[in-house]
This record gives sequence, C-alpha cells and structure tokens, in this order.
Amino acid sequence: MQIQFLSHADVVELTGAATKAGQITNLKRNGIRHTIKKNGWPSVTTDAVLSRPANEEAPAWTPRKAG
Repeated sequence: MQIQFLSHADVVELTGAATKAGQITNLKRNGIRHTIKKNGWPSVTTDAVLSRPANEEAPAWTPRKAG
C-alpha cells in the first residue's frame, strides 16, 4: 500500500489559504489530519480527506424540531 499526499496546489484549494499559517489553521479548524514538514508547510494524505476512519461511524441525524 502506497501513501499518497495532496500537492501544494491541492492543499491551497482545500484550505483556501496560500500561507503556511493559514493552511495549518484551516486544517486544524476542520479536523483534517495533517503533519508539518521540515520546511514548515502542512502535509495532508489523500486518506485524511477522502475516507472516514474505520472506528468512526457516521453520526445519526436527529431533528431539532420540538414535539
């Protein structure tokens, strides 16, 4: 199994930010798993964006409408 990473352009598009700090802030805010490379830029795997962890189930929808 080979790990694939998003390109820099993909991370810019995903986060809407072109700066290191902006990308990291957006990734943290949205709960997207990432690491920081030696040069300070975030690194995101395709699995972090495309798949749901095996131990996490989709949340059940419940209406908020009162009785």
